[in-house]
Amino acid sequence: MKHLLIFLIFFSSLHAVTLVLNSAQENNRPYAILHVMNDTPIECFVTDLPLGQKKYTCQFDKILTNRITSQKTPLVQIDFVENEESFEIVITPTFDSQMRNMDVVLHESIEVPLTPTSLAKHWAILIYQEHPFSNLTQEEGINFPVTYPKFQRPSVGALDLNGAPIGYVRSRDINAYLDVKRDYEAGRFENVIEQAQEAMMLYPQTIFKSEFALYKIRAMDYLLDAEDAGSLLALDRNDVIQEGKAWMKNFSSDENMAEALMLVAKNYLKMGFSSDANYFLDILITEYPESRFTKWAILLYADTLYNGTKRAEALRLYNDVLYTAKDLDMASEAAIRLAQNSIDLGKVNEAKEYLVKILNANAEFLLKDEENAYALAEKLALNRLPGIAAQISESLLANKTRTHPLYEVLLKDTGLWYAESGEVTKGHLYLTRYQSQFSEGEFGGQVQEGLDRLFFELAETNTTKLTQYYETLMARYDNEISQKALVEKAKLFHQEARYAQVLALDDALRAVAEPSLATEANQILTLAAFDQATVLLEEDQCQGAVLLVERYGVGEELANREKLFECLMRLSRFDAAAAEAKTHTLVRDLRERLAWMIRLNKALFEAGKWADVVGMSDDIMELGVLVKVPKANEVLYEKFFALTRLGEHERALGVAQEIMRTLSEVYKSVEVYREVMRYAKTQGNDLLLELYAKEALALQERSELFLFTPELEYETIQVLQRLEKPEEALEVAVALISRVQSPSERIRAQYYAGEISSKLGKIQEAKAYFSQCADASEESSWKSVCQQHLELIP
Repeated sequence: MKHLLIFLIFFSSLHAVTLVLNSAQENNRPYAILHVMNDTPIECFVTDLPLGQKKYTCQFDKILTNRITSQKTPLVQIDFVENEESFEIVITPTFDSQMRNMDVVLHESIEVPLTPTSLAKHWAILIYQEHPFSNLTQEEGINFPVTYPKFQRPSVGALDLNGAPIGYVRSRDINAYLDVKRDYEAGRFENVIEQAQEAMMLYPQTIFKSEFALYKIRAMDYLLDAEDAGSLLALDRNDVIQEGKAWMKNFSSDENMAEALMLVAKNYLKMGFSSDANYFLDILITEYPESRFTKWAILLYADTLYNGTKRAEALRLYNDVLYTAKDLDMASEAAIRLAQNSIDLGKVNEAKEYLVKILNANAEFLLKDEENAYALAEKLALNRLPGIAAQISESLLANKTRTHPLYEVLLKDTGLWYAESGEVTKGHLYLTRYQSQFSEGEFGGQVQEGLDRLFFELAETNTTKLTQYYETLMARYDNEISQKALVEKAKLFHQEARYAQVLALDDALRAVAEPSLATEANQILTLAAFDQATVLLEEDQCQGAVLLVERYGVGEELANREKLFECLMRLSRFDAAAAEAKTHTLVRDLRERLAWMIRLNKALFEAGKWADVVGMSDDIMELGVLVKVPKANEVLYEKFFALTRLGEHERALGVAQEIMRTLSEVYKSVEVYREVMRYAKTQGNDLLLELYAKEALALQERSELFLFTPELEYETIQVLQRLEKPEEALEVAVALISRVQSPSERIRAQYYAGEISSKLGKIQEAKAYFSQCADASEESSWKSVCQQHLELIP
C-alpha cells in the first residue's frame, strides 16, 4: 500500500517549497518518507521529545504568499508557523524517525554520512513504527559479532564488453551516439562535428569511438562539398585527409575502412593531388573491389580525368562502373556521366539514345527489377534528364495494365517528365489520360499541377479565358506556378495597355521569388511604369507621373523630358529637377543646351543653391550672346535674388542696374525694384529708394498691371515727401485714388491727397479730399483723421 501526499508552498520572491509524503508497508510494518525540498538551502534541526520521539523544524527567511493550514496523517503532524519576516515548517512524527541530508552524493564520499549537516536543499525524514528491512536471517553456527567502525560504500562500477571497469555511465555515450546519428541523418552537419568531438573527449573509452570519428569526417566532407556550392564555413579538405588517416590508423580493422579510404582519396582529388589519391585508390581497388565506396572513388577519379585531358580514360572508367557496379546508385551515376559526355558535345539525341542502349544492354541488371528500373528513371529526372526518364517510364508502362502496382505512378511520372522535358503534346496526353483513368487518384494534385504548368505552353489566345485561368492558378497554388500566372497576367494587361492594372499588382510582383520570374516581374513593372508615366505626362497629370518616375526610376527613358522637368518643378522636387536638367547641359545643339541651362538655373534657385545660380547665370548670358537669344538675359532675375540671399548687395545693385537697362519692359523687373527699395530703406538711402520706386511705378503703368498697388504708391509718396517733392507725391496720391479697388484703401489715398494738398496751400482741394474721406460710408481709422483736418481748415 502506498500513499502520496504533495504540498506546494509559495512564498515571496517566487520561490517554492515542496513537501512530498510517501507511505508504504514492508512485511506488514507501515513506514513513511517525508521529503522537504526548496530552491535554495534551508536549515532544519531536531528537537528530542519524550518517549524517544522527535520534532523537526525547518526555517525559511521568507514570507508566505498563500496561507497553508496544518496537515495531519496517521504517521505525521505538519504545522506551518508564520512570523513577521519568516515562517517555519514543524514536522512531528507519530512514531520513531530519522532525518537525512539528501544533498550528499554517496559516490563522492568514502564514508556514508549519518549525521546530517544543518543546511540542504533536500531533506528526508524516515518515519516508522518498527524499522523496515531490519529482520535478519539467523544462520546456524557460531555468530561472531563484527563491528564496522565506518560504513563503506559499494564500489563496483560499470564494466565494458570485456569485463573491464569504465568510469562513466554507459547510457550517456549511447545517447551521444544516437544524437550524432540523428543529426547526421537530418543534415545538421555542424552539430555532428561539435557533438562527435565532444563525445570523444567526454568518453575516451567509448565503444563508439570509431563511429564518432567517422561521422565527424563524413560531416566535414559534406560541408566542404556545400562550401563549393557557396557555403561560408571555414573548413579545409586537408582536415578531412588528416582525420581520415588518423581514423584508418586507429581503426584498421573497422568494417567502414572502404568509406574512410574513399573520403581521403576524394579530398586529395578535390585538392588536385592526384598522385596521393592514387595510393588510396589502389588500396580500394585491391582490397575492396566490390565495395560501393570503391566504385564511387573510381567515379570521382574519372571526373578528374574527364575535366582534364584524359576524357577517353574517364569514359572507360564510367563504363566499367556502370557494368560492374552492383549498386543501382553507382550504375545510375555512371550512366548520367556517360550521357553528360554526349551533352557536353552538343549531342543531346545521342545522349538519350546512349542511355536507352545502356538500359537495353544491361537489362538483366537494370530492368529485371522494375522498382529499381523506376528508381533509375527517378534519378535521371532529378539529374535534369527528364526526357530520358520519361522514355524509361514509358517503356515500363507499355506492357502493364491498370491493375499493376506501378501503373498509376508510371503514368503520372511519364506525363510529368515529358512535360518537364518540353514535349508538351506527350506530357499533356499522359496527364489527361491519368485524370480520365484515376479521377480520385493518389497523385491527382501532382497531375493537375503538371497540367497547369503546361497551360503556359498551350496556344490559347482568348484574353478573357487567359485572365480567368491565371487567376485560378494564382488562387490554387502558392509556388512558382502561381508566380508564373501572376507574371503572365501582368504581361497580358501590359499588352492591352492596362498599365494601371499592372502597377496595381506591384506588391505581388515584387514578392515573386523564383529568379527568372522575378526578373520578368521587374521588367514588366518597369515597362508599365514607363508607359503609364508617358500617358500621365501627356495628360498633364504631374503628380502621378512624378511618383512613377521616383518609384520605378523610368525618368531617363521618357521622351518628353521638358514636361517631366516642368512637373518636377511644379511639385517642388527641385533637386530632382536640377539633376534632370543637368543631364542635358552638354548636348551638342547650343540652343537646346541654353534652354536646359536656363531650366537648371531655375531649379538651382528654387533649391536654394545661390552660389551655383550666380555662376550659372553668367554662363547662360555668355551663351545667349553667342547664339543670339536675348531672352537669356532673364536669368539676371535669378542672379539678382541669389546675390541678395548671399548678402552681396553691391553686386546685386549692379545686376539691378543691368535689369533696368535691358529688361525695363518685363514686368518681373518690378520684383527686383521692390527688393532694391527694401534694401535702400534699411540703408536710409532715399535717393536710391526714389529711383527704383519711380521705375516700379512707371513699369506698372506701362504694363497696366498693378500687382504691388497700393504698397508701392505709399512707399513712393513717403520717400517723395522726405525728399521734399510734394508735387510729385500729390500726383502719385491722386492717381492712387482712382486705381485702388478697396474702399478702405481709397479712404487712405484720399487722406494722403488731402494732407499733401494742405501742405502745398491748396486748401480747397485739400478740403475736398478730406470731405470725401470723412463722408465715406465704410469704416476706417483714416476717417477720423480726415474729420480732424477738416475742422482745422477755416
